[in-house]
Amino acid sequence: MIAHVAETGEDRGRVVLRLDVGSQPSTHSIAAAVRVAQAFQSGIESLVIADRQLYELVAFPFAVEVSRSGQTQKLTAEALDRDVVTAAGGLNRVVRVQAARAGVHVRERVVRDEPVLAVARTCAELGPWNVVALAEPFTAGHASIVRSLFDTVHGATGIVVAGPKVRNRPGPLLVAIEDMDRLPPMLRAAERIADVTRDEVKLLLISEDPRELDWMEDQARLVLGEMGRVSLEPSVPARSSAEVAERLRRLCGGFLIAQFGGVVVPGSSDRSADLGPLLAALECPMLLVR
Repeated sequence: MIAHVAETGEDRGRVVLRLDVGSQPSTHSIAAAVRVAQAFQSGIESLVIADRQLYELVAFPFAVEVSRSGQTQKLTAEALDRDVVTAAGGLNRVVRVQAARAGVHVRERVVRDEPVLAVARTCAELGPWNVVALAEPFTAGHASIVRSLFDTVHGATGIVVAGPKVRNRPGPLLVAIEDMDRLPPMLRAAERIADVTRDEVKLLLISEDPRELDWMEDQARLVLGEMGRVSLEPSVPARSSAEVAERLRRLCGGFLIAQFGGVVVPGSSDRSADLGPLLAALECPMLLVR
């Protein structure tokens, strides 16, 4: 799948920023979404989601709202609507400020739905070339959410996330390649995102097999022959996600593009615990591709 976002005016997609009511968004996540939109000359769909389960809960007679002072009152759908509107206003203000600095257009929407389905329906309306961005800080527990999004949202070519240790600092754009078929489209996306801040691009080849790494390096050099701004990092066999995380940390990247569900960013249920080393080491946002 090509990591791509439709340009403004094409009406075939944009960066869909998922903001969940009641969550605490990361300004680094929002900044990463804005950077991707700016790179592809696209817009942002600020999608504030009120989980439908909240409204189902209100229907129960025992549902009450507890204030900070300890007072309780019956929770109603009308009161919940008011809270959602207030929360959406605060979330969208943060998005508008960051987007305005980059000259990125923002369209705001508030929906009552199951979060993954809300994103899927929004992307289906906009077209096939969307990138989804999660406003919450990315943690090991979000691996299942990203997997659900990739499985359900067919109109998304990638997902932007930012971990808890992300800092606002310059650095090279890192591209981690585990499948050589993905190299050309991932490099094209990398060059566009790197153009926003004129960063260099560093390519990191990932494999446990030294012979496969040699072959990957030969193929990469053929592709890089016409890309003077992209440098190839020395190839070293990677035997674990922790080893890869440490290499990425030492490169001090400003942005990372990687495949979800591989060695770099584990995504299957039996390897989800391996996300810990990456999130502990990585200080830049990521664009995850299928």
